[in-house]
Amino acid sequence: MGLYNMETKVKVLDLGCGTFPYQAKENEVVTSVDFRKEVSPTVVHNLFNFPYPFEDNSFDVIYASHVMEHMKDNIEFMDEIYRIAKSGAKVIIRVPHFSGRSAWCDPTHLRAYSYYQFYYYSSESRDHYGNCEFKVQKVKLRYIRFPHGFFASKILSPVINYFANLNIKICEKTWCYWVGGFSEIYVELKAIK
Repeated sequence: MGLYNMETKVKVLDLGCGTFPYQAKENEVVTSVDFRKEVSPTVVHNLFNFPYPFEDNSFDVIYASHVMEHMKDNIEFMDEIYRIAKSGAKVIIRVPHFSGRSAWCDPTHLRAYSYYQFYYYSSESRDHYGNCEFKVQKVKLRYIRFPHGFFASKILSPVINYFANLNIKICEKTWCYWVGGFSEIYVELKAIK
């Protein structure tokens, strides 16, 4: 067996892992972070405290599912993700969409999001924020985050998701409330260094 046959593990960071942690694929090793010891994270750390306890350029993938809406400073949060991401790292973020009920009913949510929010962390945007540089790879609106019966999860959600993602801008401006709002935005970013 030569060097070329050795498999390198992809380093994944799960920020705010909670009770629904990132599910590692076969070639991944996951470091999970949460402030609650009872969810058994790899690292116990409060994400409000910067910097995070990781070296610069440490991770190939960074996953933050429903964490960002709890952060006091989104720009500092994105700068910190950028610091610990390797060049070319994939950053996956899931946040509540402004039209969804769950965006506003949780008293710990500080904000909700529009699809365009993540373009502000790129120099391609007229108004670039932070000391980070990300390229938006994918943005998707999701109608129902968890299954709510056969009709909603198997028929209604895919149809609504399809039409919403044909043109997210038009959906947000005109009809996102007509369907009762969207549960979340799913975003994939690439760290440009």
